[in-house]
Amino acid sequence: MIKNLNILIFILLIPTCLYQNRIVSGTVIDCKTNLPIPGAEIIINKSQSNQKPKLTNFDGYFKLYIPDDTKEIFIRYPKYKEIKITVSDSKNLGEIILFKRGCKNR
Repeated sequence: MIKNLNILIFILLIPTCLYQNRIVSGTVIDCKTNLPIPGAEIIINKSQSNQKPKLTNFDGYFKLYIPDDTKEIFIRYPKYKEIKITVSDSKNLGEIILFKRGCKNR
């Protein structure tokens, strides 16, 4: 019985080891007002057209579980320029500023 239980636990842990994820978080803000942008879309893999984007919360904050091999994420919101973020080993991306017409890059 114990041997069967150990085998079952081992089998259940294999996917966890093979498909490791990391957590990435940040806050999306407006370039002029420095206010958070709720509902901004975060896209993990642009090549998958059927992927449903993740959204920022009311405070512009997001927290994602992404595969370890993910190198970049994309953030977009209507009337703002889409931005590509290179994801490094950092877990917190900090404030991510979205730009639109009338804003100057800092």
